[in-house]
Amino acid sequence: MTAKTPDAPWHASWLASLPKTTQDEFLGNLTPAELEVYLGWWKKWARPAQRPPIGDWRIWLLLAGRGFGKTRTGAEYVRAMVGMRNARRIALVAPTASDARGVMVEGESGLLSVGPPGERPDYEPSKHLLTWSNGAIATTYSADEPDACAAHSTISPGAMNWRRGATRRLGTC
Repeated sequence: MTAKTPDAPWHASWLASLPKTTQDEFLGNLTPAELEVYLGWWKKWARPAQRPPIGDWRIWLLLAGRGFGKTRTGAEYVRAMVGMRNARRIALVAPTASDARGVMVEGESGLLSVGPPGERPDYEPSKHLLTWSNGAIATTYSADEPDACAAHSTISPGAMNWRRGATRRLGTC
């Protein structure tokens, strides 16, 4: 990147610590391609609580309030797992079908918005299906129909908002 500041870690907290005019100058000195890379560089933007836990784990619960970045965290995690070929079949489970599509897939922090455009999945809304170029697939599900979900790695934002009993029926995911 061409715009460099001595000892700048290029982290979001560093950029946020600068005066607004300096932020604008820094971002304005980046080429469009550099700006796209910088703003999409999740490892630099993610807070420590938004990074996957270290060690051997099966469930990662992000219990946080509005504005924490749960959707972006989930989308970036899915993107990373697909990119490393560590996930081939993924279930994206939301409280409603509308939430799955409007937030997890098409939302401003959803899977169709994160990462370089060439790495984003193709989306077939009628099939509730996202397909990446490496063959990985994600299917969206509603917690209202938990029996439809089987044999997938599951990303389930908003699980705490589900109707009573829905989480018990998600055992096959």
